[in-house]
Amino acid sequence: MNRDMAIGGTTRAAPARPERRPASPSSRETPEHVIVRLRRSARHLVWPSAAFLVLCFGTGYYWGRLPEPWLNAALPILAAVLVVACSGLPLLLWLNRITIITTRRLIVKHGFVVRERSEFLLGRGSEATLRRGPLQLLTGSGDVIVHAGADGQITLRDVPRARMVQRAVTDLIEQAAGTPLARRAG
Repeated sequence: MNRDMAIGGTTRAAPARPERRPASPSSRETPEHVIVRLRRSARHLVWPSAAFLVLCFGTGYYWGRLPEPWLNAALPILAAVLVVACSGLPLLLWLNRITIITTRRLIVKHGFVVRERSEFLLGRGSEATLRRGPLQLLTGSGDVIVHAGADGQITLRDVPRARMVQRAVTDLIEQAAGTPLARRAG
């Protein structure tokens, strides 16, 4: 049974809500969305991973087979130090740098204790070019360089799927400018 009907059989009107004002033209802009978060190409982790496997298997193989007992005790300690130096540090360096591409900006963050953040407005960009070395061609990665004329440039180093990233950044620059690059150039 309706609560309003239980009170004397009459219905009450809901209190009037204030009308919402239409949004101002400046607030109608599309909000900024994250398109992708990128790290450097994972090929930088191939040698640290191989070093990790070699150190682990080598430690397991030689442990207990060395002539002196103190060498057998020192082997896992030495192996742990080498794993941290040869595998852990490269992994941390790889995790350290992240590139975020949004609908309006390119953001590059890096640093351990002191985080550095570089932002680049896509509206100021004029073009995005792709530079690849021989190893980058084999892995599909590359350096995407976004030019902004007198404002300088920002380089996205060794991003995976570099051709796709370069096309996406070019499209975002076109959207930010409001006109296709081909029409602006001509």
